[in-house]
Amino acid sequence: MDWPTVVVSLIGSAIAGPAAVGLSKFLSDRSIERQKAQQSRDLLETQNAFSVGATSHMATVAFDKHIGFCEEYVNEMSEALHALIQDGRAEEPLDARRFSRIRQKWALWLTHEMENELDQFERKITLMGGEAQVFEADGAPASNESSIKTLIAFLREVLRTEELTALRNELVIRSSKGGAAGVSRRTGKPRRGA
Repeated sequence: MDWPTVVVSLIGSAIAGPAAVGLSKFLSDRSIERQKAQQSRDLLETQNAFSVGATSHMATVAFDKHIGFCEEYVNEMSEALHALIQDGRAEEPLDARRFSRIRQKWALWLTHEMENELDQFERKITLMGGEAQVFEADGAPASNESSIKTLIAFLREVLRTEELTALRNELVIRSSKGGAAGVSRRTGKPRRGA
């Protein structure tokens, strides 16, 4: 190889190497920027869908109807359990028609799954009020108090009380993060000087 060829080759390598690295970095940075922008759009879209869904008129109505049903149903259950506590086990089972009337009144707002679970609940509470003996996990006869606690826990599951409470907490947290400027997230009161 002669000198001019070696010099041209060295100069070409010296220029091409950094140019290739620079081009590679530029393309990599652009790709990362696009990914970040897409993630940001996806997050914004998810937050918007959540806000629209949670604040829509239909969601509000459905939630209010669910709460109305739950309150009426729980009041009826409380009366039935109060009678059980006062009178003890009766020879006749509790009258489940009272629960049925409430369910018929709110039928449009109950899911099939909830209806099936309420059927189970009503069987349990009517049996508890009648001659049927309820047993603990260890096989011992259950006390009224123990049976009542079990029924209440089951009804909480059926009415999705824990899920609704968690959803409410999530809404409060999300709304406080996106809250109005000048309002304390902790207290909800205007900040000083705002």
